[in-house]
Amino acid sequence: MYQLKKSTENELNKVQSSIKKELATEKIIKEIYEYIFNAEGKKTRALICLLASKSIDITPSLRVDLASIIELLHTATLVHDDVVDGSNLRRGVKSVNQVWTNSYSVLMGDFIYSKAFILMVKLGIPSILDELAKATNDIAKGEIIQLELFERNQFAELQDLKKVSYLKTGRLFEASAKTGAMLAKRSEKEIKTFGLLGKALGIAFQIQDDILDYETLSVNTGKTSMKDFKEGKITFPLYFALQNSIKKDKRFILENLGKSKLSLKNQNKIYNLIHSSQTQQDINNLLNGYLKEAQNHLKNLKNHPCHSEMLNLLTFSKIRKK
Repeated sequence: MYQLKKSTENELNKVQSSIKKELATEKIIKEIYEYIFNAEGKKTRALICLLASKSIDITPSLRVDLASIIELLHTATLVHDDVVDGSNLRRGVKSVNQVWTNSYSVLMGDFIYSKAFILMVKLGIPSILDELAKATNDIAKGEIIQLELFERNQFAELQDLKKVSYLKTGRLFEASAKTGAMLAKRSEKEIKTFGLLGKALGIAFQIQDDILDYETLSVNTGKTSMKDFKEGKITFPLYFALQNSIKKDKRFILENLGKSKLSLKNQNKIYNLIHSSQTQQDINNLLNGYLKEAQNHLKNLKNHPCHSEMLNLLTFSKIRKK
């Protein structure tokens, strides 16, 4: 785990408390809401917001409020994602759509989104509301583009994957960093730098998530084994495996892609193709490229109070297993 200052850890705990405090009175809503937020995630986006907003001139409670909004937005996307993907697990426990139904999940995701926007309006900073509204729209756009690629059985190009990864993941990382800097009333130059840092880090996080999807046979990641592959998704590791495989192996991959039930033998073969030396080199080069980009942007923030903690987060991004 990355090293955080005690004060930052306390702020993250306050984010969790703030979210769980915002409960509805209706029993079913309260029940599902508590179920969702009892399974605590990493809160990486909320953390980035807290780090970017570090300033002695800003009331700490405002920083926690904004980070809570970010976490609510992220959680709403996860609840909706599980419906779109037909997922069984989320954060190591049954997903909402498995415990209740898809209908409850969609409506609960909408409820969490609307709660986030109520809190945004309450925050009362138009520039932050504008950035988060646009980011939320872009996330939905990314989901639709990915779904179209899947529905049409299109062979995804690398640029397609980069675009989807930015919209689905990098965009909220970018907004988390930018709005944090906006809250702290940083210069336009610093706000832009934080945004670029968040974007690169977010895409790196998505690449690592894609890698971890193929590590579930050997590492407990809290996710279904080879979830993306079984859903028919071509992500970065599979893209490079297809590029580097001989015709017979490429045909094997495509024939099995999207099958919900795979024999252990076939899973192991796919795992081995993903872990070929060339494919691993390609995926790690891509990951390291985005991490290097994020580090370069961080160098321009070396006098910012978040510098050391953000550097630790960048290091953790490559070695994390969940």
